[in-house]
Amino acid sequence: MKQIYSIFISAALLLNVGLTSCDSFLTETPQGELTEANAFTSIKDAEALIISCYDGIQKGHEEYYMWYYMILADCFADNAYSGGDDVDINNVFLRDLTPRNAVVMKSWKSLYGSIMRCNVALKYIPQINDPLLDAEAFTGVSKREEMLGEASFLRALHYFNLVKTWGCVPVVTTTGSTAPADVQVPRADSEEEVYARIIEDLEFALTRLPDKRATEAETRGFASKGAVNALFAKVYATKGAPGNVEWDKVKTYSEAVMNSPVYRLVDTYDHLFDDEHRNNSETILAVQYIANSTENNYVPVLLLPPSMTEQNWRKYLTPSQSLLKAFDDEGDQVRKNSTVIFEDINNIWFDQYYAQLKNGQWETRTLPFPYKCRAKNRVGWDCGDLIYIFRLADIVLLHAEAVNALSGPATAIAEPNLQKIRTRIGLQELNASSREELTRLLLKERRLELAYEGERFFDLKRYGIAQSTLSSLTWSEIVDGEQTTVTGKFPAHMLLMPIPQEERGRPPSSKVLLLIRDKTADGRWRGGFDWHYPRAAAVRSVRLIRQLVCFP
Repeated sequence: MKQIYSIFISAALLLNVGLTSCDSFLTETPQGELTEANAFTSIKDAEALIISCYDGIQKGHEEYYMWYYMILADCFADNAYSGGDDVDINNVFLRDLTPRNAVVMKSWKSLYGSIMRCNVALKYIPQINDPLLDAEAFTGVSKREEMLGEASFLRALHYFNLVKTWGCVPVVTTTGSTAPADVQVPRADSEEEVYARIIEDLEFALTRLPDKRATEAETRGFASKGAVNALFAKVYATKGAPGNVEWDKVKTYSEAVMNSPVYRLVDTYDHLFDDEHRNNSETILAVQYIANSTENNYVPVLLLPPSMTEQNWRKYLTPSQSLLKAFDDEGDQVRKNSTVIFEDINNIWFDQYYAQLKNGQWETRTLPFPYKCRAKNRVGWDCGDLIYIFRLADIVLLHAEAVNALSGPATAIAEPNLQKIRTRIGLQELNASSREELTRLLLKERRLELAYEGERFFDLKRYGIAQSTLSSLTWSEIVDGEQTTVTGKFPAHMLLMPIPQEERGRPPSSKVLLLIRDKTADGRWRGGFDWHYPRAAAVRSVRLIRQLVCFP
C-alpha cells in the first residue's frame, strides 16, 4: 500500500535552546539537558499539556475549528458559495480540488497537529510523579484520570473529523520514537480501523469526565460526559451510513444527552447566537473565544457585511439561493433571520458571481451574508463569538432519525424535544405517515436548523444522496437566479477529500516539533506543541522553547 505519512512525530530528546537566529536555533549549545524521564515532573506540567490539547480547537491552528469546517461542509455542498477572492476556497466551491488545495492541506495539518498534542499528553501525564494529580477531581476520579479522559476525547473528536472527510487516514497513537515505523505511518486498512480507535478513546473518556463543572463556561467549554455521548451518537450515525447504521447505539447515546439535566433546548432560537446567552443550556461543547485577546475569533470579520466589520472587501461563504429558498419555502423566517443578514453593497464592491452587468454598469444588489457569528465584542479583528462543536438540537434530530428507523414515525414525532425545535420558531409540529417521509423531513430540518454549523455535506453523505443532490445543482440555485449552467457532476471520488500533496510519499524530515511554554499573569503554565520549519520566522518569535525533535 502506498504510504501516506502523517505529520506526527514526537519527543525523543528535550534540549533547552536559546533562539537568536535560524542558524543558532540549530547549532547553539543547550543551556541544560532534559530527558523524557525528567521533562514533566509536576501538576503544572500536566496542566500545560492539557491546555495544549485544548489549544488544538481554540487557537485557530490553521483555522479548522474556526471556519474551515464550514467551507468543507457548507460551501462544498449547497448552502454557500465562495463570494470572496480566495483561490482555494473558490476551488472548493467549484469542486476543482487537488492535493495542493490550501483548505485541504491546512485542515489535515490542523487535525493531525491537534492529535499530536493529545498523544503527547496521553503518554506523559501518567508518568508524572506528583501527588496533587492523584487528588480527587470529582467522585471516584482523580485529576490525572480526568486529564487523560479529556485528551482521549479530543483525540477522538479530531479522528472523527478526519475519517468523515478523508476516509482511511493514518492512525497514530504513539510518541517518543523517531523510528520509521512510528513516523512513516500508512493509511488505515479501512474506515472501520479508524472508527475502532475513536470508539476506544470515547469509552475510555466516558468514565473519566464529569457531567458538569464549577461554572457554565467550564461545563460548556471543556470535555464532559455529555460531549462524549454526543460524539458517540454522531460517530454511530456516520459509521456504516447510509445502509448499515447501528441505530440502537445512536438512540442510546443521544438519549444519554437528552436525559441529562445539564442540557435543554433554549426557548428562543436567536439566543443561541447572541452574546447575552453565551454558554446557554443547549450548548454541549463550544470553542471559547475571547475578544480583544490572543484567544480571539477573527472569522466574523471574514463573513459579515461591511457595515458590521468596517472592511469593504468581498466576503466569504455567501449563503446560496438554494438555502434562502429552503427557508422561504418552509415559511421559516425565524431561523432565516438568525442565519442570514442582508446588506446593499452597491458602490462598495461587487460579488463576482452575484452582481450582474447591466448596460455597462454593475446593478445594485442586496447580498446575503452569514449571520450566526456576529462579531461579538469586536475590537478590530478580535471577536468573541463562540463556535459550536455540539449542541442539543443536533443530537435531538439524530435521536429522531434513530427512533424513526427502529420504531417508525409515530414514535419519533411524539418526542417533545423534536417538536420544540419547530414550535420555538413558530412552525407547525412535524407530521409524517411513513419512515421515508419523516427521513426527508428530518434532513430538511437539519439543513435549516444547523446551516453554517458544519453539517450539510456530511448529512448528505450519511443519507446517501450527496452525489444525486449535488450533481443536479444549477448556478441559479447557488448564485443569482439568472444563470442556468449546470455546476457539473459530482463523481464518487469527491465524497472524500484528496490527501494533501505534502503528505504523499515523504517523511516529515524538514520539520521541528517544539514544546512552547510560558506563564500566564496568574503564574499558571500554559503550553503547547507545534511544528515549525527550522527557517520559519515563527520560530524566532518564541521566548521559551524546548526542542523535542529536529530532523536535518
